[in-house]
Amino acid sequence: MRFNEALKEHRDLYLFVTTEGRAMFRLLDYESFQSLSYTMVAYPEFKFDIEDQVWDDCVLEHTFTHGKDYLPAGLVTTISQTILSLSCPKSIDDINFQLQDARETLGDAREQAILSICEAFPSYTPEVLEKLTWSTLMKRLAQSEVILKREMEFKNAASQHQDDSARIFERLEEFTSVDFAGSNRQLSEDDQGKPTGDFNLRNIRGQ
Repeated sequence: MRFNEALKEHRDLYLFVTTEGRAMFRLLDYESFQSLSYTMVAYPEFKFDIEDQVWDDCVLEHTFTHGKDYLPAGLVTTISQTILSLSCPKSIDDINFQLQDARETLGDAREQAILSICEAFPSYTPEVLEKLTWSTLMKRLAQSEVILKREMEFKNAASQHQDDSARIFERLEEFTSVDFAGSNRQLSEDDQGKPTGDFNLRNIRGQ
């Protein structure tokens, strides 16, 4: 996998790490999340099929020894349920948490420049500006200063984005609680490994 291209395409990636290996995944778009969540609730007999689909759609690469059907007990369930849980908030508190997290990213210098350019050039979207080189972005920012008749003053770097992996990991128990011992599925007959609930989750955010 070309890591840089994956970050550019998906913006936010997550790394799920256990002692047996790691899996890197993206989140579901809102429409897919709504459809799969509804189906899982309305038709619980399709739970494993939906988890398989979530794994196939969102896991970009993994380093576990076996293929998906023969992974350690509960691993596909755990990662798929984590993807579903992180893809969309479940409560007003979760929405407020994510909104505050998004506000904090606006302290990034590039985000400040993008906001100013979009104000001066309404035809530009943040997605288009994010793909520009830094020198081109600065040129557009200088042009926006002329149009808006004010010079850009960047905020202090103290508000720059920081690694929020610890916060995500702390909140993971609120999102999903998986009983590894009770989630056995599609195991190889010669799989003697004992499932474990020890893992770590890190957010890799594209800049």
